[in-house]
Amino acid sequence: MKNKFLFLISVLAIASVLSACGSGTTQTLYPQIRSMYINGTGTTEITPDIAYINIGVHTEAPTAVVAVSMNNTRAQKVMDALKKFGIQSKDLRTSNFSIASLQKTNPETGEVTGTYYAVDNNIIVTVRDLPKLGNLLDNAIQAGANSINNVQFDVADNTAALKQARDKAMQNAIQQSQELADAAGIKLGAIQFINYSESIPMFAGNSYMDYGKGGGGGVRADISVPVNPGQMTITATVTITYALK
Repeated sequence: MKNKFLFLISVLAIASVLSACGSGTTQTLYPQIRSMYINGTGTTEITPDIAYINIGVHTEAPTAVVAVSMNNTRAQKVMDALKKFGIQSKDLRTSNFSIASLQKTNPETGEVTGTYYAVDNNIIVTVRDLPKLGNLLDNAIQAGANSINNVQFDVADNTAALKQARDKAMQNAIQQSQELADAAGIKLGAIQFINYSESIPMFAGNSYMDYGKGGGGGVRADISVPVNPGQMTITATVTITYALK
């Protein structure tokens, strides 16, 4: 990432504020201010060590009772499979449960021929052992999951990476300030103000996989889900305001 900087030397002229009070006036003088503003950026590459996955079970049946019963059975099998794989209960959270009444139509005439019910149960799973993620997805699919949405990668503790990026940003800003001041033939005074911001992306991998909506899940026993978390870039930006001597 290229460092972007803004170099601004501003001289604010002496200003006066006049206010009338009866027949008299009052004049306020503001002192001259000379300052320089500089932006510095720093980045740190870090490997994700945690993933969040939305695993879903979708079932369809002629009645709501049957659709819910089918869904409950399959969703429980999925959660049992995840627990056997080492996922703790605290890392399993239901994110959505819905029942919808839908109409069947004749594909040729468009005429409504009946009604059926669709049930969705989605679970957000926190995976803390990324090397096992691909096999975990395989197990969930074989147990009955038929949709996997929004695989996101993150870092459980980014404290050290943030500090490193922040330190780099400060060093970058200070170095640029001195170089520009030397080039302009001016001297830096004390730092008057520091503004700081950071960018910590959550990287999304496989955004959506669908293994059959109304079917039975476990489509193939030999399916293999390739997963690569890649690298995350943490970026810190600082803006320093210097007084000029």
